[in-house]
Amino acid sequence: MVEEVQAPCLVVYDVVEDRARTRISEACLDFGLERFQMSAFWGRLTATRRRELFLKLKDILAKTPGRILVQPFGEDELEKRLVLEQSPPKQEGKKEPREWPEPGAPQPRILKF
Repeated sequence: MVEEVQAPCLVVYDVVEDRARTRISEACLDFGLERFQMSAFWGRLTATRRRELFLKLKDILAKTPGRILVQPFGEDELEKRLVLEQSPPKQEGKKEPREWPEPGAPQPRILKF
């Protein structure tokens, strides 16, 4: 049996309806993708899983106006990526902005007591 290779994949969408947008977001999370923008996710998926995700997102969108892109890309492109993450300057008495992990980094564990 031939094992499918997981390739980096980008999912970007622009959907007008709140309910559909939320369901698309949840589907991306269910497929193990990580959010890095409000309407953008990334992760590693096989070609079969990419097709499954696209069909699921298509069903969720149904007749709602919007656009969805599920774009695989190669490891070479991943290595060449340029990322700018800029935080606002610290202001006394203000809460610190959330730190976002690098895509693919282990997720921090959140313990509630």
